[in-house]
Amino acid sequence: MSRRTAVLYASAIVALPIAAIIGIAAPLWLGLTNLAILGLYFAIPMLVSPVIVRRVWTDRTRSHSFITFVDWRALSILFHVVLSVLVLVVAVSDVRPTTFFLGIGVLYTLCFLLAVSVDGNASQSVVLYHIVIALLLVIFSVTLKYGFFVGRTDLSTHIALTNEVIKTGSSPTQVPEYEPFTLWHTLTAATYQVFGGWLTPHATMYLVSGLVFGAGVPTMYSFSRRVYPNKRVGLLSCLLLISFPLYIFYGMYSIPRSITSVLFLGLLLAIVTPPSPRTKALSLLFLIGITVYHTVSIPFVLVILLLLFVTERLLGRRARIVDSFVLTSAVLITSIYWLYRAEFIITRIAGAIVTSFFGTAEETAPSSVLTEPWVELANYAQYALLLGFVLLGVLFWLRSTRTHDSTFVAVGLLTVLMVPLIFPGPTLLLDSLVGVNVGRFGHYSFMLVSITGAVGLHYLLKLGGFRTFVVLLVVISCLSVTAVSNDFVATDNPMVERPFYTYYLTDQERQSFETIDDHQTGEIGADRVTCRYLREMHSSECARIDVADDNLFDGYDGVIIREGELTRRPLQFTEYVYADELPWEELDDRNRVYDSGSVSFYA
Repeated sequence: MSRRTAVLYASAIVALPIAAIIGIAAPLWLGLTNLAILGLYFAIPMLVSPVIVRRVWTDRTRSHSFITFVDWRALSILFHVVLSVLVLVVAVSDVRPTTFFLGIGVLYTLCFLLAVSVDGNASQSVVLYHIVIALLLVIFSVTLKYGFFVGRTDLSTHIALTNEVIKTGSSPTQVPEYEPFTLWHTLTAATYQVFGGWLTPHATMYLVSGLVFGAGVPTMYSFSRRVYPNKRVGLLSCLLLISFPLYIFYGMYSIPRSITSVLFLGLLLAIVTPPSPRTKALSLLFLIGITVYHTVSIPFVLVILLLLFVTERLLGRRARIVDSFVLTSAVLITSIYWLYRAEFIITRIAGAIVTSFFGTAEETAPSSVLTEPWVELANYAQYALLLGFVLLGVLFWLRSTRTHDSTFVAVGLLTVLMVPLIFPGPTLLLDSLVGVNVGRFGHYSFMLVSITGAVGLHYLLKLGGFRTFVVLLVVISCLSVTAVSNDFVATDNPMVERPFYTYYLTDQERQSFETIDDHQTGEIGADRVTCRYLREMHSSECARIDVADDNLFDGYDGVIIREGELTRRPLQFTEYVYADELPWEELDDRNRVYDSGSVSFYA
């Protein structure tokens, strides 16, 4: 171990437990027990990871032949049998049941077994195929099953603009806020035309996005192999990639920002490849794609590239990932595009930066962080496991290496430094207290978490014995189930439900909205999801009901209540409102002229 890495290792072993204890003790001392509870998902990995590293390193063994005993063909057959059963479960169930998530956990665990046996008889292509299929099942079991996936509601606008491109053959200009994203609308519209109307426009958008994120898996493998040249690490990084909730969610959330996440991964692959005219041209192509697809993404990409650039130079490495050509090109391309888009883009970017760091009036603080910390903690279980693998990756590398001149070291250290920005705990707590939100960095940092965590898994497999392998098998199974069943990606039927809205509209709800819109004139009062859909898809007059008004429903010609949603979740007016908090007596004074069983309209 070199002197520099020895100092870093010794500092980390001492600093992590101290930081974890302070992180729990400080909120308790201030009387903020709920924050201390939520902080456990950060504190536990910080306390446990140094202990694991020291224990495994002391008792390390080199006997790993047991991993290659199982024939990959048996694992593959079992994978496809479980896959077939899960497809049938999705087809016959109105809502994905808990058994579906358990089945996905089995698929992920089989992918893990295939990945660790890659040195035996399974090729990397075979393993990547299984990982991609598992991811696509998770994504499409939501977006292609339920009537209309809206995510965080921006999707309604993008679908409406795509419909306009299909109808008119040109990009609409009536929504200036979304003008920079026409490339995505044109791509999905053209794909719809290729399918000849076999799929609906929104289903086409979901399909394209899911396939792009599926393509991100082999891209991740190639990137990982260049950063850390080990097949097992590359495959394990892909498994952790499809276990990262933001990667799953944005595979479903088919907006331009989703595509830029994968484009950034492609950019990193291009710049980590030995430099040549072709790789430089490819880097420029990816930079242009990120800037054009989603202009607001490029500042976050630039920050990550700059941080990696600085980290590499502080470490004094010779072979570097980010060079001055990439940074200069990114700045020039961004500047030229912003100047081309003129004042609107500058205003848009400035507004987005302010929104990202200081919130907006429309955002509602996640009250469950303060009122139901155990519920939040349960939904962060997968993040705790991912964070543990990340810390293990860096600690094991520092403990075992004899030199800091490695491509991985900058990526690993940068990942640890960016943990407060990548993982939702600290940023979510800040958002709940003072309205700060920097969670956008997590959308573009999933590859850092995946490769660093994979290195931690690799060392556990490499240095541990059979008992370690069995424990890892259990941990990976838990990670797999929690990764796909948490309320960030499974709002249809999460194992632990948070007090937020469901991310999709059913066919019955959409039909109800269309029927109401055909017979109603004047302004409608409704929840956020309903209003966004009516305004964007039907150009209707709709306003989110203001809960601050003394008479909640006064001033609206009609009121829509999604009673089906209200039986499971609160409705998001200007604040979240539960069924027992609604002034039903005000609605009784109106005429209930429509009731579909899931949607009611009061005139």
